Amino acid sequence: MRTQYNYQMPSGGNPEWVNRFMPWIEPPLCYLTFAVGIVLAIFLSISGSRYGIHILILLIALPFHELAHAITADQLGDDTPRQNGRITPNPFAQLNLLGSILVLSFGIGWASVPVNPSALRPNPRTGGMIVAVAGPLATLLLAILTAILWHTMSPILQTLEFHAFADNMLRILFLFSLINVALFFFNLLPFAPLDGFTVLKGLLPYQAAYQLEKIQPYSMILFIILFLVSMFTSIDLVGWLIFGPAKTVTCLMFGSNTCLMFGL
Repeated sequence: MRTQYNYQMPSGGNPEWVNRFMPWIEPPLCYLTFAVGIVLAIFLSISGSRYGIHILILLIALPFHELAHAITADQLGDDTPRQNGRITPNPFAQLNLLGSILVLSFGIGWASVPVNPSALRPNPRTGGMIVAVAGPLATLLLAILTAILWHTMSPILQTLEFHAFADNMLRILFLFSLINVALFFFNLLPFAPLDGFTVLKGLLPYQAAYQLEKIQPYSMILFIILFLVSMFTSIDLVGWLIFGPAKTVTCLMFGSNTCLMFGL
């Protein structure tokens, strides 16, 4: 059966766009670039610019998600991510150039990791499902870790004289966690090329999964219809499937008073 992961021949190094365009996002300078990017993201977020959160998504959320895919595939017997330089702490190695530009511009984009399903244990369908679910679970873990950091830093920051800075930092952490929870539910939607499509195929009986495979070419159309229905009708499918559950989980992690404080 086909899967959402398209096999690419190993290049033996970092993604081509990293090597070709920007040597300062290769080790060791990539870590300095990452630090500068985080500082810029915090500054922009404090200034009220939405681009600050976009940078945090790009530099932290997407690489963490894709690294989980890469490590899981590697552990299940596929060395394609390793051969492509994806088993690395360098966040830029996980990014796609066009997807990165879209994230910076609009907050919505993508990254990808090449995987060879036929090399996965115990079989391509089950192995593909495990690799697919690793990404959303990593995103949820990142949200939980951010919430733990928020609870740890909150009493410390509130003792500082710079109350505005403390409030802004706590707001940034809260929003970043909320966005990651929303991304968790978003990625589990059963539409290709989202991870949820491969997860669903792995959970279904073989014949049902085979029938699901037939609608894969139409998944993007169904995905667009989902958002159009939410935008132009009173049926808020996106709210029910993504933002509603995301708000519920976020409020469980931070507490209802915190959610009210941040207008959630």
